[in-house]
Amino acid sequence: MANKKETIFLSQKEALAAIRLDFMQYGPQFVLYQELCPIISGNRTIVVREGRNECVLITRGRKSKTRRMNQDDLGKYLYNQLQEKSCSLQVLAEICSRVFETPARVVKHAETGCSSIQIVTDMTRFHCSQCGDCCRNLLYHNDCTQEDYRRWQALDRVDILERVKVIEDDGKTATYKVWMDPDTGRLSKECPWLSESKVKNRFECSIQDVKPEFCRVYPLTRKHAAMTGCKGEFK
Repeated sequence: MANKKETIFLSQKEALAAIRLDFMQYGPQFVLYQELCPIISGNRTIVVREGRNECVLITRGRKSKTRRMNQDDLGKYLYNQLQEKSCSLQVLAEICSRVFETPARVVKHAETGCSSIQIVTDMTRFHCSQCGDCCRNLLYHNDCTQEDYRRWQALDRVDILERVKVIEDDGKTATYKVWMDPDTGRLSKECPWLSESKVKNRFECSIQDVKPEFCRVYPLTRKHAAMTGCKGEFK
């Protein structure tokens, strides 16, 4: 149904990975970090801004103390705290709702039967403007998965495979990077599969049916769209 809210389900490990990615790709988000600090610390620690890019962590209690740090490092600090404390799924769901700016709750997944975090993406009303900006400007080189690579192998898409850089570690495949110039071996600055549409100022993907999963799901949420400069509309 067109008006049905789309959802994704994340395990605890997947939720932590998504939070880490959010902290890494958007840069300092002081207001968000300020909200998360007491949640992660159990109301024992707050953070206040001090100067343009400086902040102070204040730990309350019998042995109260302060710690100054750069806002760039505050996200790393909070993420490390989140990992060390092993928060419950309920707390992690609250954190996810604030990080991704969308409803999140703990549910039992219908297929796996395991408790997971359900995140509402509400992307059914999103319409791509076909501006091509994401294909030219996003740092997508590290977002090729093994599933993507195997799918192209199964389809015998040599034209795609020759643009994938396979990085091995101790003889085993570790990661895949896209898109590589087959002549120079260097990663392309822009997606080579982007082509001009017949409609003026619009672009199309020439491998639309088999493009990487990252491209298929972009943008994941409204926040993801806003923070990455997506010009698509929600109707």
